[in-house]
Amino acid sequence: MRFLLYDLKRMFSGKALVFLCLLSPIIVVFIFSTVVSPMIFTAHGVHFNLAICNEDKSDTVDEFISQLINSQALVDIITVYPVQTVEQGIKLIESDDISVMVHIPSGLFDDMADGKEVNVTVYSTKTHSFETNLVSMTMTSSLSVVGKSQNIMEAAKTVLVEKGVTEEDAQKFLNDSTNAAIDQFMSRRDVLGNGGPLSPVGEYLPIEYYLSAIFSLFAALSMLPIIHFSAVDCQGAILKRGLLCGIGTTRFFFARVLSGTIFVALVLLMLFPASLLLRLGGDVLGGTYASKLSALALTIFLSSVCFSALALTIATWLPKEKTALWTGFFLALIMAVFCGALIPEGALPKLTLEIGKWLPLRSTMRMLSVSLFDYDNAIFMQDALKSAGFAAIFLSLGFLGLRRRGRAA
Repeated sequence: MRFLLYDLKRMFSGKALVFLCLLSPIIVVFIFSTVVSPMIFTAHGVHFNLAICNEDKSDTVDEFISQLINSQALVDIITVYPVQTVEQGIKLIESDDISVMVHIPSGLFDDMADGKEVNVTVYSTKTHSFETNLVSMTMTSSLSVVGKSQNIMEAAKTVLVEKGVTEEDAQKFLNDSTNAAIDQFMSRRDVLGNGGPLSPVGEYLPIEYYLSAIFSLFAALSMLPIIHFSAVDCQGAILKRGLLCGIGTTRFFFARVLSGTIFVALVLLMLFPASLLLRLGGDVLGGTYASKLSALALTIFLSSVCFSALALTIATWLPKEKTALWTGFFLALIMAVFCGALIPEGALPKLTLEIGKWLPLRSTMRMLSVSLFDYDNAIFMQDALKSAGFAAIFLSLGFLGLRRRGRAA
């Protein structure tokens, strides 16, 4: 116990370390103060006017736009106005009657069905850059989903024709399936928006994702002070003097892991007040969260033990302090990229995503998101077992590395 208290005193002796613990919630507060709070206090929410110039004129695109205009699920987010020409839409933008205009070129649906690359142009002004980004993200996601779905349905039509179904019946199946898919796509917010895993400002601004990513990343970065102290101790007089005046390897190991766990947990503990603020914001903005504090507590414990043990593993197996520190930093950075904390998952290659699934940061992100916003026991337990497995592996490697250093000393 005496050595544990000494360890904690050393870790929190520097102001920079305390600042590191407080940096994560400051970033989250910054996000809320610059994005969400203005929408709440100006009473504008995320509602804005959108114009659509449709030059495609195909039945499928007309159906999509018709459902968009008449959608009750989107009535609290956007009001859609059809315009006949791009020039007419630009005039509405200049007069500030609309915030954004989307131009759908002719032949878009046919090009999509043929597997060609398609482009939709978004017009706006700098004063409506927020709305522009929301529309751009949504259009990119929608085109990707519709394109993939259309390829699947075209393939299904081909299979039907090969099986002897007439071309007319196969085309009818394709048209009916396309309309049904559009209906389901447009209704997904109506189904999920009030009780599902969507952010309080709609699926266009995934607050949940960024909150989980930020705290997970800073939990990983909090390994660096633990690596520093552990690497210095492994190279210094502590091991050479018999691990601090007769303290055995096991006692030293568990004291360091426990102090590291407490240090990492302090970063993640700020999630409790952050989650309460989010829940309050969800009530104001119309969102609903299915959180579970016991699952959040288990997430904090498992993640803290995992990162603490990983830090000790790095410090005991690498020969020099600077090497260990740089390794820890780049490992945290690589995990953040591969797990989607820095770059959205949709922009990552498939191989990168597969690798990211087997990194501890990914398990932490998923557990935080599930326990805070949309608790599902099956999903949570799967990642909890992964995190516990990572912790067991890193604890074993750290202990072996410490014993190896002890014998070498």
